[in-house]
Amino acid sequence: MLVIFVCAGSAFAQRPGANAAAAKPAAGAYDVSKDVSVQGTVVKYTENSQTPPIGAHALLQTASGNIDVHLGDARLLRLAKLALAPGTNVRVIGQMGTAGQNAIFFARLLQVGTQLVAVRSNHGLPLSPAGVRANKALRANAQVDQKGGAR
Repeated sequence: MLVIFVCAGSAFAQRPGANAAAAKPAAGAYDVSKDVSVQGTVVKYTENSQTPPIGAHALLQTASGNIDVHLGDARLLRLAKLALAPGTNVRVIGQMGTAGQNAIFFARLLQVGTQLVAVRSNHGLPLSPAGVRANKALRANAQVDQKGGAR
């Protein structure tokens, strides 16, 4: 009897479409296809806000009102030489969410003029400056290899 249940269980586990359900993103997971673009003027910029989520925040004045934008690690913005002073016009791509009781816009991309900076991964995780430096070093090494440098 036990053998029948084990065999039946494995047969149901192999049914077509069983893996399709596993491939769907979990509820609350970041989905790039749901990103929206918001344009506005910086009213206030806080480099290290203690209001969750911790990190850089910009209060943007938009056509539909003010929104709090979480920009991740301020060191990433400094590394990109991006200054956010009050009065700066910006475009932010990301998604609305909540942190506690507060509505927050989680920025994935930040554009000031022609400069575009990624502050979150495509999975919604904040990027770190160390990762950017490491990627620059990897790209520099790849360029040396492509040029036929010393091996």
